[in-house]
Amino acid sequence: MYRKRITSLFVTIAFLAVATGADAQDMPSPSIGVVDVQKVLRDSKASKSIRPTIDRMRKEFQEQVSAQEQQLRQSEQELSRQRTILAPDAFAQKRRTFSEQAREAQASVQKRRRDLDRAFNVTKNEILKNLIVVAQKVATEKKLNILIEKRFVFISARKLDVTDEIIKRLDERLPKVAVDL
Repeated sequence: MYRKRITSLFVTIAFLAVATGADAQDMPSPSIGVVDVQKVLRDSKASKSIRPTIDRMRKEFQEQVSAQEQQLRQSEQELSRQRTILAPDAFAQKRRTFSEQAREAQASVQKRRRDLDRAFNVTKNEILKNLIVVAQKVATEKKLNILIEKRFVFISARKLDVTDEIIKRLDERLPKVAVDL
């Protein structure tokens, strides 16, 4: 949630930066455009190209986690069975070994989750960087001095929406993005 807000703020600031650096008195009357960033991120070819890869990676991750959990459950059951057989010192040592295995498994899962999140965020940021470039070009061509993200607009005329044009050009500029883990 926090990352989404930061990303949205970044994109909004970038879109607002489209305005030229002229003095306030030299500024023409506002020419406004609206872009639905979420729609771009959902419908662009680049975004669609990463979904199968990300979904596959998440599925593999979940399968690995399930296998680790199953193995830990079996180890714990075996340890419970040995409790009555082993001497207290030997049992305590096996318990410590099991606890260490559980901590290592948890650390491995957390690292893998962070790696997946990082790969997704790097890919999404690549799309956003290209989105900003495309949005700036569209704004310049349409002589827009303000381009606002749609979710910050309460009401607007449909003719102000440049989302489809931006998606079309982004698809030409960045049809695919590679996901690196």
